[in-house]
Amino acid sequence: MKFSVNRDIFLPAIQSVIGAIERKQTLPILSNLLIQVINNQVIVTATDLEIELKNTIDLEDKVEDFEFTLPARKVADICKNIEEGVCINFKVTEENTIITTNRSKFTLSILPSNDYPKIDNLQLLNNFSIEQNKFKQIISNVAFAMAQQDVRYYLNGMLFDFTNEKISAVTTDGHRLALCETNIKSSIKEAKQIILPRKTVIELQKLLGDTSDIINIIIDANHIQFKIGSIVLTSKLIDGKFPDYKRVIPSSNDKFAKINRDNLRHALVRSAIISNEKFKGAKFNFSSNLLTIETQNSERENSKEELIVDYNSDDLTIGFNISYILDVVNICNDKYIDFELKSTDTSGVIRVVDDKNIQSTYVVMPMRI
Repeated sequence: MKFSVNRDIFLPAIQSVIGAIERKQTLPILSNLLIQVINNQVIVTATDLEIELKNTIDLEDKVEDFEFTLPARKVADICKNIEEGVCINFKVTEENTIITTNRSKFTLSILPSNDYPKIDNLQLLNNFSIEQNKFKQIISNVAFAMAQQDVRYYLNGMLFDFTNEKISAVTTDGHRLALCETNIKSSIKEAKQIILPRKTVIELQKLLGDTSDIINIIIDANHIQFKIGSIVLTSKLIDGKFPDYKRVIPSSNDKFAKINRDNLRHALVRSAIISNEKFKGAKFNFSSNLLTIETQNSERENSKEELIVDYNSDDLTIGFNISYILDVVNICNDKYIDFELKSTDTSGVIRVVDDKNIQSTYVVMPMRI
């Protein structure tokens, strides 16, 4: 069984799916790619049992249908180091696969394709479509606040809250919360919440482009599937109850500060140099049209930054993690950052609305400094 494909077509197909494969696997088959030749197309599949990535490419020559597996990292490295534009030939036997070009030859061992795990076809319970660049921005606006290896496993991912008119993406690590909302049209008749695993979110960020091309999203009881051009990403959902994020957002903050984004970012970066490396805490002192950011560390070093701001409420001193504020500032594209504050013990809120009518809300818990 043979087929040939251009290196410049095959390599991107491998690279688009290989992120699903973990470096260390308990099952040897999960270190392989499944290669299926069907109807003069090659379907390249990678999975770790939680997430499955597929990409489909067309063949120029007519060949019979068959399937086999290949060691993912090895075949990726081989293709990377073959000259651009070269045709790669595959010859598959029962024992191995022979890969040849004009000047190179490789013989790779294979594992039975029948043993390769596949995610069954999803039941079309809910679906909707959205522009790639819009969905990418929604994810990027909140992904930084996902928890990492938290014992509350449902925080190690991203909540999507759907209605037939709106989609909300939410992340939190228990110290901060990020919420992004926009309007959509979908077939989702009743409000529905799902939690995407962290790895799925990371792969989506790699795959989504800045174009206005439409992606289709299918949701069933246990899985979600994204169709992005020729790529299909299918993922299990996290089975858990996400916290009621709406209760976390303060509604009575009555002190408002408008701060130049670039000035604030530079001040925070400088302040972080002196702050405690682990906690990155700083005092934010708001007074009439002035913000003073003060930091110190265990070596009795300290820093002080002063910024002219639009603030006309009572004086307020509140502690924040510099990194948390900086993450929000780096995401925002507006010239000014709007803070909503209340007291030393009340979380601060930053709200942003961009030109795509995507509304973002960021909540940062205060620190005792």
